[in-house]
Amino acid sequence: MNATDISIDERIRSFAASVRRHLDDLPEDELDEMLSGLAADLADQAADNGGVLDLGDPAVYAEELRSAAGLPPRGASRSRRPFREGFTAWRADLTESIRRTAVGAWLLDVLVALRPVWWVARGFALYALVILYPAQWVSPSYGRNVVPISPIETALLLACVILSVQWGRDLWMPKTWLRRARTVVSVLAVLILPFALYSLLTPRVEYVDAAPYMQQGLLLDGVQVGNVFAFDENGDPIDHVQLYTGDGTPLELYGADGPGSDYAWLGDGETIIVPFRDYRDQPVWNVYPLDQGRIDQSTGEPKESSIRQPQPPFRRAPGIAAVDPSPTPTPAPTDAAPDPESSPEP
Repeated sequence: MNATDISIDERIRSFAASVRRHLDDLPEDELDEMLSGLAADLADQAADNGGVLDLGDPAVYAEELRSAAGLPPRGASRSRRPFREGFTAWRADLTESIRRTAVGAWLLDVLVALRPVWWVARGFALYALVILYPAQWVSPSYGRNVVPISPIETALLLACVILSVQWGRDLWMPKTWLRRARTVVSVLAVLILPFALYSLLTPRVEYVDAAPYMQQGLLLDGVQVGNVFAFDENGDPIDHVQLYTGDGTPLELYGADGPGSDYAWLGDGETIIVPFRDYRDQPVWNVYPLDQGRIDQSTGEPKESSIRQPQPPFRRAPGIAAVDPSPTPTPAPTDAAPDPESSPEP
């Protein structure tokens, strides 16, 4: 087929579509009957004339067909044409005007060939609308993308794509309201698709703790120690005891970094622990028992009048019996001769 044949075919198709548009106020079955052989007749005329065909004005041709069929003029029913028919006519006019140029006809043919891609994209947008955005509305901090993360979501994505493809083939729409629903879904897909593609292309970041958090400071069975009280061997309390490890590291109540401030809260949420201070006025957290006090609500600082040494848990601890670390050994018997004075008389 040469370039001239392609040009004639395009002209015939455009002419037939325009004639149909001018008659679209008629019932669909009657319109199909009137125009069923139009394209074939025009193609035969072009073949008989050696590829030359004068199509004329499609509006005039449509009126001639209408008059030959004994139908009223178009103006009598045009005012009662529904919006859907008006939109269809506008779309046909737009398509015809685009196809008048070679570039426009090529572009429309490419778009028609890419319709399956749009069907799949529309199904993907429908899936994103169902699975992603309701969760975002419920919880704005819901951080996930549209990649399926479960077999159920994968099945839902496939179902949305299959439904969109079937709708694109004019299937699975037994009711008129489903066609309207398809239009609404298509509009929503155009609006949502850019955001869904952005979410798809954005990598999902998952945060995993490298190691469990280790609490610092003095712990007893995993619980932070609130204070330390020392007693001597007789059970009497000892004040201002400094505690160190075997290598000289201070046994600080809240660890080497301290509590992060000049005082720490006790477990009751009302009492604070106040450390001693050295000659540089730095807090010292390994001198026990540590003082306790309360916060001045007006200044946010410890209330000086409330700071005092806490009472020990008991006045006296159980005493520890003194044991001589070097007892005198019992002399062992010897082979020396006995003292005659101490020998018994016979």
